Amino acid sequence: MTYPLASDEEARLAVLDELGLLDTPNEPVFDRVTRLVTKLLNVPISTVSLIDADRQWFKSMVGIDTRETTREVAFCTHTIIQSVPLIIEDASADPRFANNPLVTVQNGIRFYAGIPLLSSQGVALGALCAIDTKPRALSRDELMALQDLAAILNDELHLRERLIDEKKRRSETQQALNELYQSLEDQIECRTRELNLVIESAYDAYVSLDTNGVVLDWNRAAETMFGWSRIEALAKPITQLIFPEGVPAIDESVPLSCNAKHYDGGELPVEVRIKSLMIHGRQRYSLFIHDISERQQLERLRDKEAREDVLTKLPNRRALDERLLEAIARVQRLQLPLAVLFMDLDGFKAVNDHHGHATGDALLREIAKRLKAAVRETDYVARWAGDEFVVLLESMAPEAIHPFAQALIDTIEKPINIGESIFHISTSMGVALYLPNAEETAHELLKRADVAMYQAKHAGKAQICMAGGPGDAASDPSLERN
Repeated sequence: MTYPLASDEEARLAVLDELGLLDTPNEPVFDRVTRLVTKLLNVPISTVSLIDADRQWFKSMVGIDTRETTREVAFCTHTIIQSVPLIIEDASADPRFANNPLVTVQNGIRFYAGIPLLSSQGVALGALCAIDTKPRALSRDELMALQDLAAILNDELHLRERLIDEKKRRSETQQALNELYQSLEDQIECRTRELNLVIESAYDAYVSLDTNGVVLDWNRAAETMFGWSRIEALAKPITQLIFPEGVPAIDESVPLSCNAKHYDGGELPVEVRIKSLMIHGRQRYSLFIHDISERQQLERLRDKEAREDVLTKLPNRRALDERLLEAIARVQRLQLPLAVLFMDLDGFKAVNDHHGHATGDALLREIAKRLKAAVRETDYVARWAGDEFVVLLESMAPEAIHPFAQALIDTIEKPINIGESIFHISTSMGVALYLPNAEETAHELLKRADVAMYQAKHAGKAQICMAGGPGDAASDPSLERN
């Protein structure tokens, strides 16, 4: 299979390469247009196609999974060699496309409408396409809508061309270094004003920039913090040093938190305060940069402590609430059940009353250790309050839950040695099952398990009570065991 070439093929490929659109991520400006095409024309497939030397590459696509095809099978190869839209009402009846594998395949292309996408010089780069798997005609209004959407994309391409040209001119005329050394008097005045600011924040890194983001000054703290010496940093764009994406948005009223790049390639969390000043009519920016890595570590530690039970080191109620919401979401996504085991130790109050709280605390730590060791890696054990614990069992078959719960009771009932004393503790357990598509809240699910636990406790020690369904506080007696 062969394909036609444009008369300006070499120039066309040069413009396409300069725009840098090939093999780039999706962008909203293109994706919005393809979505609109499918809506306005009621077609299942729409693409923004760019014709490379030997392939068709999709900058945006709706209704197809592939990112590119060979140029031989591309309908758009024919679109770019003409100045008017290419409309094919039935590709199977068109001799150019009747044997095309994209047509002969099951549910292949039948209808195709392509509008050329042109550079500012009128060079065709690709096409905006509407595709259907059944023959159809295109009304005048539909064609005009498709052309209007293509015009939006052409405007975007032209804007990018102008930006590229402007960047070239700016690079060619760059004279920032000459301005730095315009006069000794300017240097002294600038240095005096900036040094006054540096003194106020001597602990922080200090960087001075011109309006183009080129480094004018770089203090010793900046050397220590980022690894570049002052000589290495001067006259270089800040994007080559610590902020690859450019300086954070300027807001002199509040400090900005972001990540900065270190000389070794690592990232450093920093807080940036930016001050702007005018020196002889020229804008300058002073950046005061503070390393906040230790502060973030402390915040993470505090966050961990806020979710961890101090005594047992298990997750606390707050952490459980967060994990339960995540587990419920996974039930809906994976369509696998979740079991909540609510446990209350039998006889724990007597241990505290007769042996003291220190012994009771040691006993709770041992129970937590046993529970943690007895569950699977995917399960979650938390301390609810006092001598109450909650276990989340995800993706466990319903028939396996009761034996697993009984095994936990057996584990807890094993003798516990604390000092010279031996304790025998049991637990009462309520079990609530959460199934896919249930409309129960996390609070309601926990409440069912809690109610079932109290029913188990009233039935005697070391009992398991399976909770009824949502809205039914009664348990199923046939599922209870001693």
